[in-house]
Amino acid sequence: MTTRGPSRHLGHTIHRLGAVASTQGEAAVLAAAGASEGTVVTATHQSAGRGRRGREWLDAPGESLLMSIVLRPPVPPAEAPQLSLVAAVAVVDALGAAGVTATIRWPNDVMVAERKICGMLPEAATTRQGALEHVILGIGLNVNQRDFPDPIQALATSMMIETGRTHAVEDMLGAVLAALDAWYSRFLEGGLGALRPAWLGRAQGIGHRTRAADGREGVAVGLAEDGALLLRTDSGETVRVVAGEVTTEVAHAAGH
Repeated sequence: MTTRGPSRHLGHTIHRLGAVASTQGEAAVLAAAGASEGTVVTATHQSAGRGRRGREWLDAPGESLLMSIVLRPPVPPAEAPQLSLVAAVAVVDALGAAGVTATIRWPNDVMVAERKICGMLPEAATTRQGALEHVILGIGLNVNQRDFPDPIQALATSMMIETGRTHAVEDMLGAVLAALDAWYSRFLEGGLGALRPAWLGRAQGIGHRTRAADGREGVAVGLAEDGALLLRTDSGETVRVVAGEVTTEVAHAAGH
């Protein structure tokens, strides 16, 4: 089913689907066919949902907000990954309004304490000349799950688990789109720098000892203009982390 949404930039047209392989794939087809910026695809279930770094995204039918948004920002392809940082800020805000206090684990995982409640996946397509054609921004938010399968049981949470009550997935769709619409507009006006204070204010681990995926350790001290995480090592050097997951001293302590 396709519906027309409120008169905002994002979500003006929403394609509501049942079970699909992935909303990313469905949105990519629409984008290639000329779908305008702000077109959204949602589904009740994905049989082949994808997370970052090629990981599988697991969902229970009807219990998650599964959405992909067509974006056409006038930025270089190298800046496309920054959109997931923008989306993370928006999701934290939407969750807060629904009674769930969440933070961002660099670069874009939305967490409640040490459990993941939402993930982002931006996938960019370029023209033959190398310009950015579009970005498909995927968002997977755990809404009404009461539990999770063994592989992720200790790693994931949901709005239901955190609040003890069910939430309307459709309401969260509207809340996330409204928040993202506002933050995306700021990004278009001022780049990631315009959102950096907001991202830092919602981030976990800033000021704490952090280990990067490549083994480097230091205190997380900030976010670079391009979205890299800044670590200050024991030698006093400030280094950039540009890929991989990070863990903080809080997470290490929880494991002992």
